[in-house]
Amino acid sequence: MLHFLSQFSADARFYHRLKHPQQPATLWALTATALRSPGLWILTFHRIIYFSSNRRNLRSIVWWLARLTEIPVHYLNTVVGKSELLGDCYIKGSAYLPDKGYLTCGALSIGAGSMIHDHVTFGYAVAKGKVGRPHVGSDVWIGPNCIIAGGLEIGDGSTLLPGTYLTYSVPPRSVVRGNPGRVVREEFDNAALRASLNIVDVLPEVESQKS
Repeated sequence: MLHFLSQFSADARFYHRLKHPQQPATLWALTATALRSPGLWILTFHRIIYFSSNRRNLRSIVWWLARLTEIPVHYLNTVVGKSELLGDCYIKGSAYLPDKGYLTCGALSIGAGSMIHDHVTFGYAVAKGKVGRPHVGSDVWIGPNCIIAGGLEIGDGSTLLPGTYLTYSVPPRSVVRGNPGRVVREEFDNAALRASLNIVDVLPEVESQKS
């Protein structure tokens, strides 16, 4: 229980930094952020589902509480959050899931610091098995309306611009764009993108590379 509360606190601080970077993370400010962040609800509900599905312990009261709430929180994620995440998707550390929802996630893992925006689909065609399900690295930025299909790996620090359809693995710090997706830049630092909730369709650095 203490671990869960500690992770929730870290998640709330992560969302707060994105939404109110100039505002101190007081208890009141974190509470307000948590209440106004449907994406944080989706993330928290998924953590409950993941714990219930993958940390079976019949002697643990915490596990039984998670087990009892698994169906209600799955319903809330689907109906209220307009999202569905497979229960065995491991989210390492704090990550951003979209407040707008419309996230269909069959990924096997999502790394810490990654940001996933709305209307994104991950390898959901094979919901019953591991084949064809992607791994998302740490500090990855994925824009709206992306599709990630297949048993691929998205390297740490990579960037998928809005509307990308990715079907192959990409190395760390890559920028991918288009349908089909192609790597348009390498060794790109996406820290500025991950510091806010702003959406960009084209990176100036990418456009300058063409000229």
